[in-house]
Amino acid sequence: MSDHDFDMDEWMDEMEERIENAVTNAAETVVNDLLEDRLDEAVFDAVQHALPEILGESLARFEFQLKDGTIVRPREQTKVLSPGRDKLLCCYGGLRVDGKCLLVQTRLTCWEMIAAYPDREAAVAALNRVRLAMEAEEKLVEL
Repeated sequence: MSDHDFDMDEWMDEMEERIENAVTNAAETVVNDLLEDRLDEAVFDAVQHALPEILGESLARFEFQLKDGTIVRPREQTKVLSPGRDKLLCCYGGLRVDGKCLLVQTRLTCWEMIAAYPDREAAVAALNRVRLAMEAEEKLVEL
């Protein structure tokens, strides 16, 4: 065999090693990204839950202004009680209707169904009821 002869087994071994490395690197990247996202969410949730307890009554006075002029004022999350009284969720600001179901944002990237209704209109009416209660800074809304 000369130096220029092609060795199929050697080439296959090299390709197999390259593929294994590529798959391993891709898997590590995906796992690291998922862990980082979960860690970010967990830290955010922990801070959100701890602030009211740490600040107590001073929470109402704890506000600041962003560079763009937006004023940030913390407020207690409205709790939503399901029609069957079997589910109580803290609403972190988001509400949406999916088909005939009312969904409540319970964390930064988490939505939970609080109730299913006979039609979309009833679900939208429930959403508006919760929205109005949140705007009025009510602590609890019973559906």
